[in-house]
Amino acid sequence: MNQVWVIIFAIMIVSTIVKNVFFSMFAWVMIDVLVLAVCYLVLRRYPYIDLSKSMIFLTGLTAINILTDLNIIGGILGGLLLLALLIWTLFSERIWPGRRPRLRHKWHK
Repeated sequence: MNQVWVIIFAIMIVSTIVKNVFFSMFAWVMIDVLVLAVCYLVLRRYPYIDLSKSMIFLTGLTAINILTDLNIIGGILGGLLLLALLIWTLFSERIWPGRRPRLRHKWHK
């Protein structure tokens, strides 16, 4: 596993611990949005990461978390949506093969 994703998972675990301190749904949503922003800042530092695909995954994950936090969808449906998002992330390149991602920096080969 890449060290960048270990950092992102650590950020998410810390945010879950912080969310247990607050009882307000508004605070939970703000923490989720803050975590998405911090994950973007972490991913932006590494040029070898596909930023667009990673941010699509993290935005989908954040949307599922927000919908679950606001009780719009249940926990089981949130888990199923998370599983569908994970399957889409793992197998989307095999289903829709595309071109190689463009390098973000010319010196990175």
